[in-house]
Amino acid sequence: MTRWGTYYSKTYKQWLSVAENLLDANTGTPLEIPVVVNVLIAVPRSKTSKLIVPVGDGDNYEKALYDMLQKRGWLADDKWITTGHWRKRFLPHGCVGFTEVEITEETEDVDLEGE
Repeated sequence: MTRWGTYYSKTYKQWLSVAENLLDANTGTPLEIPVVVNVLIAVPRSKTSKLIVPVGDGDNYEKALYDMLQKRGWLADDKWITTGHWRKRFLPHGCVGFTEVEITEETEDVDLEGE
C-alpha cells in the first residue's frame, strides 16, 4: 500500500489480465454468505529446475485469486471467506499449469458482524 493507493507490480498486472480472461464472470448474484475456498495451484516444472516446490509465496497466490473472485463477481467481498486452504504443486515436465478453485458454504457457525 502506498500513499496513492495499492501498488501492483508489472508481473501482477500481467497475471490479472490473463486471469481475468480465464475466469468466467459470474452471471448470478455474488455470494454474501460465509464460504470456504479450496485452491490447488499446479505449476509446470521447468526442465532445469532443481526446486522441490514452486517459487512464490502461497499467500500471495491466494490473495490474488481472492481479489479476482471478487472482481469477476463470484464474491461480493472477500470478507466472506472464513476458511481458505491452498496447495501449490509441481506438474510433470510438459504439462500445462492450472488453478482449481472450489467454493462451498461454510458449515460452522460464524458471526461476521460481531452481533
